[in-house]
Amino acid sequence: MNAMAAEAILNRELGRGIYALGRLSRDAADPIAAVWIAREAGPQPVGAAVARLLIPEDAAYYERFGPDAVKLFTGTVGSYEAVAVEPGFRRRGTGRLLTEAGLEWMRQQGCDVAVTLAWLSGRSDSSPHLFRSLGFREWGTVERFYYEESLRDGWECPVCLGPCRCSATLFTLRL
Repeated sequence: MNAMAAEAILNRELGRGIYALGRLSRDAADPIAAVWIAREAGPQPVGAAVARLLIPEDAAYYERFGPDAVKLFTGTVGSYEAVAVEPGFRRRGTGRLLTEAGLEWMRQQGCDVAVTLAWLSGRSDSSPHLFRSLGFREWGTVERFYYEESLRDGWECPVCLGPCRCSATLFTLRL
């Protein structure tokens, strides 16, 4: 796996510094996480995705979406954490294939539900339409969801060009 190339795609498309150098290599070797890379007619990755299994304590991250979101953590939960596709390769099904691979991995891990957050950046290529087309249930939206996290962890939103002021919508899928 070309983890450095995947990190480059994710950091460029989702936020500079969102994935620290070496994190995807560690995730790929971790049994509770998985990393996928998409290639199209060449050695360079054109897309990348990350998923992981969550533990009950991770429910706190989703509290802002309400008590029903926290109740999802009574079973085994998989988080579809990130997906990014190079701009020149979008609208070809790459993001969908990466997402489907993540969902299949979660099923194999025995997950009852998949959770994901759609980043509402205002860009036309944002992910809500993808999650809806795969049957995810749309929950509420939280304004400036990533702001504190981006400040704390020191990553920069590619749309806000600084701390992320974008909103996020929670999507879930029973597996």
